[in-house]
Amino acid sequence: MVMVVTDLHGDWDAYQRYRDTFVTLQAHGEADGLILTGDLIHRSSPPDHSLEMVMDVLSLQAQYGDTVIYLCGNHELPHIYHFVLISGHREFTSLFEAAMNQSGQRSAIVPLFYRLPFLIRTRAGVSLTHAGGARVMANERYAHTLYHWDHQHYLDWASAQLAREVDLDALRHAYARAYQMDSYDEMVRSYLAVSGPDDPRYDDLLRGDLVTDHPDFNLVWDLLFTRCEQTHELALYDGMVELMLHQLSAGFAPQQVLVAGHMNTPGGHRVVGSRHLRLSSAKNAQPREAGQYLLFDAAHPVRGIDDLRRGLRSVF
Repeated sequence: MVMVVTDLHGDWDAYQRYRDTFVTLQAHGEADGLILTGDLIHRSSPPDHSLEMVMDVLSLQAQYGDTVIYLCGNHELPHIYHFVLISGHREFTSLFEAAMNQSGQRSAIVPLFYRLPFLIRTRAGVSLTHAGGARVMANERYAHTLYHWDHQHYLDWASAQLAREVDLDALRHAYARAYQMDSYDEMVRSYLAVSGPDDPRYDDLLRGDLVTDHPDFNLVWDLLFTRCEQTHELALYDGMVELMLHQLSAGFAPQQVLVAGHMNTPGGHRVVGSRHLRLSSAKNAQPREAGQYLLFDAAHPVRGIDDLRRGLRSVF
């Protein structure tokens, strides 16, 4: 049995409830694994316990091994690729970057983030990702690229590009000017908590800019920032999800249902079309206390969403 939790966004109380529930279920043989579908971090208002939550996930992984799976959400992405994430009037990147520095835990957290996958599929026929169905997943090559995405590969590619750059100062100046800022130095200190030009991370804004301009990264934008049926007419979106599941079935058990969070729901879940179960565990549930988790047998084939809905539960 696998427990699925979505979008906790730095909510320490909710995280502890779900964490303790998993530990109890695991101890009683009622759950074997835990899947966090991304956006564990970045709370919209204080107190923000994102750092403590990520460190606790590392502790869970140390104890339970690869049965604790953490997927990459759009809020984890800026701490891998060094870009500034703004939602509404809130800028998120700098706060978590500063917290990693101040805690001395950057060296533990960054390798974790570099390992975060975008997608997971199960023998039950349930696929999971952070945001939902994406048009690019209908393409066999694109789906393969995203399923096997290697963060380190793209960062190494960007580093190689920078190593060939003759005038880094000019590139830094151009970057600052593109964002209507006076100084690259000011930007990198503010957003990434970099100490100065001798810091090995000093050119990370440039490195991230190169990666996010890579043609492959358009696939990531589409997958992690999709607005699903809000962007596409529902019948079209339902077809997109069906094609996505078809691609994820290649060489594997047939995939029947997509589980993702990312968007608000009245209550703790919403059925979108015929194949997408949108799960809201805290932040995106309306109200928060209506948040739910999903428990399902990852080895037993499901026929459809109704089979999964029987596994929806609450910790509130």
